[in-house]
This record gives sequence, C-alpha cells and structure tokens, in this order.
Amino acid sequence: MIAFEPHLEGMRPDLLAQIQLERLQALLARLKRNVRRYRELLGSTRVDTLEDIAGLPFTTPEDLVSAFPYGMFALPLREVVRLHSTLGPEGRQLVIGHTRNDLKQWGRLAARELVGAGVTSNDVVQICFAGGSLCQSMGTLLGAELVGASVIPEDPQHIEYQLEVLENYRATGLVTTPGNARDLAELLAQEGRDPQSLQLRTLLLTRPVSQAERDELATGLFARVCCGFGVPEIVDPGIAVECDEGRLHVNEDHFLVETDAGELIVTTLTREAMPLLRYRTRMGGEIRRERCACGRSGLTLQLGERLDDRLLVNETPVYRNQIAAVLGKTPAAGQPFSLRIGERQVGIDLEVSADFFRDQMRILADLKNTIRSEFLSRLGIEVDVRYVSPEQDGASGTTERPKAP
Repeated sequence: MIAFEPHLEGMRPDLLAQIQLERLQALLARLKRNVRRYRELLGSTRVDTLEDIAGLPFTTPEDLVSAFPYGMFALPLREVVRLHSTLGPEGRQLVIGHTRNDLKQWGRLAARELVGAGVTSNDVVQICFAGGSLCQSMGTLLGAELVGASVIPEDPQHIEYQLEVLENYRATGLVTTPGNARDLAELLAQEGRDPQSLQLRTLLLTRPVSQAERDELATGLFARVCCGFGVPEIVDPGIAVECDEGRLHVNEDHFLVETDAGELIVTTLTREAMPLLRYRTRMGGEIRRERCACGRSGLTLQLGERLDDRLLVNETPVYRNQIAAVLGKTPAAGQPFSLRIGERQVGIDLEVSADFFRDQMRILADLKNTIRSEFLSRLGIEVDVRYVSPEQDGASGTTERPKAP
C-alpha cells in the first residue's frame, strides 16, 4: 500500500470503529457544550454505537448561512488562527475557521492524497489554482511541504507562462483543476510539441473526472492522472484518497460518511474550530465498504452530480440567482432572459424587440460590453451575450427576469 500514514490508512476495521465511536462521542459533548444550535437540537441525546448516528440531526448549508459569521464555531475566535471563505447557497458567503491543530491535520490529510497519487520528496510539484481556489491551494501546499516535495505555487491566468515554468523548473508533479490541465494539453497540441518534452509524471486533479477525460489528459500531458475529493465547507482537499487502483477511499479516522436519499453526508470527527454533525454536502454519491487490492479496507466513494443549483463555470462556482443578480445591476435590469450554461462560460439570451434592435445597434453593443465587464469583475466568469426576439423566448432555457438592484 502506497500511503503517507499506512498505520492509519490501513487500520483494522474493529480498531477503526472503536476510534470513530470515541471521537463521535467526544464530538457530541463538545457540540453540546460550545455551539448553541447543536445544544438546542441535541439536548440529552447520546450515542452508544456508531449506528446511533442515524438518529442525530442533520446540518445543512443553510444552517451555515444563518450562523454567519461565527455562529458555528466551537471555540473562541482567539483560538482560530485562520479564516477561509467559500460560496454557500444562493451565492451567500460562508466563513470556515481553523485552529493550529486543524491546519496540521489538514496538511496530513492533503499529504495522504499526494502520496496516494505517487508524489514523494524527490518531486518538484507545481500547485496551480485560480484565485477563487485559494483554500485548495493552501491545503495542498501544507500537504506537499509535509511530504517534502519542492513546491512551485503558480497562478494559471497566463497559460503560456505556466507551461514555461513547468518546463524550466522540470516539474514532475502538477496539482490543478481539470480545466487548467485541459488548457495545458491543448496549448501543447496547438504548438505541435511532444508532451514528453515536459518532465511530468503525476497529474493530480482537484475533483474526479470521467474515465474518457482522464485518458485524454494522460495522453495530452503524458502523466498519470489521479483525482482528489474535498468539501470546501470542511476541508478541500482531504476527505478521500485515490489509490493506485483508482478508488476513492474515505479518511475514516477523521470523517464519518453516510448517504441519505443519494446525498453524501459528512460528520467531522477531529475538527476543532468548526466541527459539523451530519453535514449535507449537496453532492450526490454512493458509498461501499470493501477491501481494495491497494491494501486499504473500508468506505470507498463513487461521486455523482450536485443536487442543488450550483454551477461550475470555468472552474468557478456560481449559483443561478447570482447571474440574475448581476444582470439586475446593469441597464438590462427587468429584461427577460434565458441562460445557456457551458463549461467555459455562461450564455445569456436577452429579449429585444426587432424594432429596438434596428434602431439601437450602438446602444446594444455598449450594453454587451457592460454586461461582460460586470460579470467578469463581480463573479470572475466570462459571458456570451446574445439578443433574441420575444418569439424565440425559452429556446435556450427557462426565461427569467432579473430584478433591479
């Protein structure tokens, strides 16, 4: 078994179950003592077996929104040494807190993921995420430093420069998003360059992708492709490790994972600043308990689609209502529209009468530029604006009407 902490990642099932139960009981005691919401919900509830968790209340993303900013913290703010923000329901901001020990644990979980992908102290690893993925970048950095790899933090805004750095520094590992990896492979192909001219041997993606996309990236960058999994409201990366058999293994000494109606539910067992009980991730998926050829046993994850209206546009998370809100801050406020959602950009079809189109060409051109600028500055995504006549209404999706700010 290739593992950063083999004695923990390959723990005997009976020993693991005992540790999980003890940590779950300690978690309930802390939640009742330190978090008012949980104290009110849990009352005198206790658990004597792991199966008793089924009777405990869920925590939802909406609960995190209503508790903003620090209502879910289980420790005083003076003990929280790092605050991260992430996107919650309807684009609302969430605050995630970490103690020093939380950061140490996060680093070890990220190191497990890196070692599972084959990264060692002999590697030079480029960590390349966009600005909206700062948390992922910092978590991965903690793990890479624990492994002892040489690290190159990079911003993928200039793909040509990123490729130059990969080549000049002879990077052997790349941790990035699927979109950035595709861009690199496409640039190599456009320039007619052999991907073996790079030194890459490991490509670790921030989220699972299809087998077809794995194969395409493996060929395009001439590297072994692995995928990670995390939940930004908890830790990302760090919830599961992909082994060399291609299975996602849950870090069960830190997380209890269940499913409810096809939704992944995660309980944090070791988090100090912001522990969460039965958190509904809004991610679809299945879990299995099996022994793997890699030497690990326990839960494996098979991820599905998101179960809410959260979109991923050019690797940037965004909610549909955010699109309507930004459009409502432009001169197009109140104008009916429909959306075309793509991987790289959002298409917006605005209804405009034929007479207005003929008479106001310059105004419409300026409006397009204004809308594009607003979306880029507020949400960090590209939009393609088209004008359609009312009779085309709904051709590309459900018509919506932005509210004026």
